[in-house]
Amino acid sequence: MAATTPLTKVIVITETHFEQDMLNHFRELGIKGFTCMNCWGQGHHQVYDEPFIGHSQTRIEIITTDAIADAIVDYCRLPRFEAHAVTAYLETVRVREPDKFIS
Repeated sequence: MAATTPLTKVIVITETHFEQDMLNHFRELGIKGFTCMNCWGQGHHQVYDEPFIGHSQTRIEIITTDAIADAIVDYCRLPRFEAHAVTAYLETVRVREPDKFIS
């Protein structure tokens, strides 16, 4: 089996209107790439549907270093997001080509 490198995947689920601001901040933190997808669900905050775009939440996935992942989670816990449907969590992943994910 080919050698793999452990990295951290950050999953951020946010209200759609925060997506671009968050991605801009995550780029400033040093992410190399990301994947976004529309999602919906129910949790601590009431779920609502955006009437014009058909979804209310975005799931952002980023594979990166522990330090950047921790900074992303810290950002998502800022007071400005406390009253909103924003959550972030971490998973450990193993990749074969870490240069594709980190600088």
